[in-house]
Amino acid sequence: MFEKLTSCPICDHKEYDNFMICKDHMLTGESFAISQCKNCSFLFTNPRPILSEIGKYYHSDEYISHSNQLNNIRDLLYKLARFYTLRNKVKLINSLSKKNNVMDFGCGTGDFLYSCRQSSWNIYGYEPEEKARKQAEIKTKASINKTLLELKNLPQFEIITLWHVLEHIHDLNDTLSLLKGKLAKNGKLLLAVPNAASLDAKIYNEYWAAYDVPRHLYHFTQKTMRTLLHKHALKIYQTLPMTLDAYYVSMLSEKYKNGSQNLIKSFTNGYKSNDYGKKNKLNYSSIIYIAGK
Repeated sequence: MFEKLTSCPICDHKEYDNFMICKDHMLTGESFAISQCKNCSFLFTNPRPILSEIGKYYHSDEYISHSNQLNNIRDLLYKLARFYTLRNKVKLINSLSKKNNVMDFGCGTGDFLYSCRQSSWNIYGYEPEEKARKQAEIKTKASINKTLLELKNLPQFEIITLWHVLEHIHDLNDTLSLLKGKLAKNGKLLLAVPNAASLDAKIYNEYWAAYDVPRHLYHFTQKTMRTLLHKHALKIYQTLPMTLDAYYVSMLSEKYKNGSQNLIKSFTNGYKSNDYGKKNKLNYSSIIYIAGK
């Protein structure tokens, strides 16, 4: 079952254009429309699966953020990149705050939380998907929350992270309001999302892997992220690139477009995308937004 949004999730404007039709290349082959708000330009998948039925679109060995399997070179490269980025993510939060409470919202199988615990943080996690949550609990030896209601009883957090999670959340505004309320004084909210204004998005268009419909409900640019956070009285303190994402996304996109991963072309386009981001207002393939009250 699907639901059709009648207004923009950010500004509530009721008029929007049809921006693009994309396929679910990863799993079903179904086509989904992306709408663009006529007022704030926000891109969102519309119609979209209802919350109770979205889970079936994650049931694939291809969806490796909830998996620890290594089935091919793409999986291997993903895991190597994740190992590298985990260290950088922990260094980043260490530079932003004293080591106290950190929550990873949408923690998957718990790799980031495990690294945080190794760095002496008090760790908390939220993960609604049962299989991933159980793996995270085994890995971190921590109790991982499965409902938003449980989060209300948790302490305040110096750091709350959403690593490629915000674009998956049906209740976008309610969730952001809840997370803002859980930030400690001077706490920081870290949001990592794909950037629909990146060069790799322009190169691959409807084949761009980071559209990832229908799992990705929203498709942010720096402009629309600023609009969303301003709506919730959150300030962006810093934006940072995720340069490895350009290579991985280009590799997937190349497969979707041409039927093969073509590593040389994928890495060439990944390099071009990062070079474009460097020269064009940080419009990298993926961006980390560091926000706070």
